[in-house]
Amino acid sequence: MEKNKVSWNLGADNYAKKYHTHEIISEILDNPSQAFHKDTWVQLNQYIPDLKGKRICVPSSGDNHAVFAFAKLGAKVTSCDIAENQLKNAEKIAKKYGLDKNIDFVCQDTMSLEKIEDNTYDFVYTSNGVHVWINDLNNMYKNIHRILKNDGLYMMHEIHPFQRPLDDDGKIEKPYDDVGPFDDGQEINFHWRIMDLLNAITSSGLNIKHTQEMFCEIDYEEPFWMSLEDILNGKTASKEEVDRMHDWKYNPVAAIPNWLNVIAKKG
Repeated sequence: MEKNKVSWNLGADNYAKKYHTHEIISEILDNPSQAFHKDTWVQLNQYIPDLKGKRICVPSSGDNHAVFAFAKLGAKVTSCDIAENQLKNAEKIAKKYGLDKNIDFVCQDTMSLEKIEDNTYDFVYTSNGVHVWINDLNNMYKNIHRILKNDGLYMMHEIHPFQRPLDDDGKIEKPYDDVGPFDDGQEINFHWRIMDLLNAITSSGLNIKHTQEMFCEIDYEEPFWMSLEDILNGKTASKEEVDRMHDWKYNPVAAIPNWLNVIAKKG
């Protein structure tokens, strides 16, 4: 995973310029639900209605939007990521907005979480795009199980595996069963199937309580079917183009779910 770590460290500043703007962070702090899909937010409130004082770990924390939201809601959060520069940029934001007392930033591989103590957390959350960087799902979930307290909860919000065989134009570019590894010269990633994810979760000892398949919300600034690379490079789409993306008659892949949520419990 060293290649991925180098890539994310090199791109961290450009990533932060896009996702750590005052407008985005202020919106999350004013309304923490903005850091989550609306259905994910409903599930969070159903399973953990009061986050105040809860200990939460967010492995592969990325943009740290969920971390900031949890901290604003009164949780004590540990943000873990393999890329030191991602964490440094997130820590700057935490200090700027007075969240640093509620957040610890720890450079950790999600598959080992070796610096994270056993039986410590009430809740572990992974957000969209995490699993594509994971080459050992069993170790990832073994360690998520390890760091959770008895009766602790885990939630996964992830791009639906049905989206992985598609290219940026929504055309099939590979079989669903081809999980990788895929090496583009800069990064290596994996396209795990639903069964790979669920089997790894249950094999760890976690008990699945709820699953939900969801469609993306309309976002005129960052449409779901526009690649991250294009977004970071300033590509935009008109309102009409985005609306058409969400109409399966024009965009057939809009007929399949975009997101997968799983909630599991230790014990």
